[in-house]
Amino acid sequence: MTVSTDASIFDASHPPSSDLVEDCVHCGFCLPACPTYLLWGEEADSPRGRIYLMRAGLEGRASWTESYQRHFDTCLGCMACLTACPSGVKYDRLIEATRPQVERHGHRSFIDRAFRRLIFEIFPHPSRLRALAWPLWVYQRSGLRSLVHASGVLTMLPARLAAMERLLPDLSASTLRHRSAARVPARGASPGALASSSDACSVCSFHTSTTRPRASSRPRVATSRYRPHRAVAGR
Repeated sequence: MTVSTDASIFDASHPPSSDLVEDCVHCGFCLPACPTYLLWGEEADSPRGRIYLMRAGLEGRASWTESYQRHFDTCLGCMACLTACPSGVKYDRLIEATRPQVERHGHRSFIDRAFRRLIFEIFPHPSRLRALAWPLWVYQRSGLRSLVHASGVLTMLPARLAAMERLLPDLSASTLRHRSAARVPARGASPGALASSSDACSVCSFHTSTTRPRASSRPRVATSRYRPHRAVAGR
């Protein structure tokens, strides 16, 4: 069955591929691998359900409502469904094509737009996170955080800001002084072995103990260059 795009709610700039949508056979193997489905138990918050919503959008059976776009917003992008899918559905390409469409055509409140702007202006930039670490360290060590929790001020904040405050890691002086290496050479005899860049990861700015290189007692194994497109070419 071919998905009709004549009445599609998506514009012509890289919409989700109807051919990739048709690859989904709705077997449900992705459901137990999807964290949002496990959390809420809603079909529309699973990869299978989101692909169905994409199909509905391509066929013109959906509209840009808050509910419609929310199901795409809640996808964590973890891609655990990719390895769980026996049909090799390229959900990563589908969600990557759908999200820009949501940004262009979806409707967001001013508070939602401001919150998303805050996230994208801070978290992808390690230097900004490191600058933010200093006032957050003062906030924790001065006792102000304990006062905020005891006074109930936290309940007056928007729910998402309050959740971010509760997830704030415990900062230390070593965290403030730490600077991640721009590039950590890979271990191995192969000249094509990978080298990982840690400076681009926002986790490195706060969780320094988990990103610092450590000695390993395991034997070194030569690794070849990983080519993701060739790895899935046989599917």
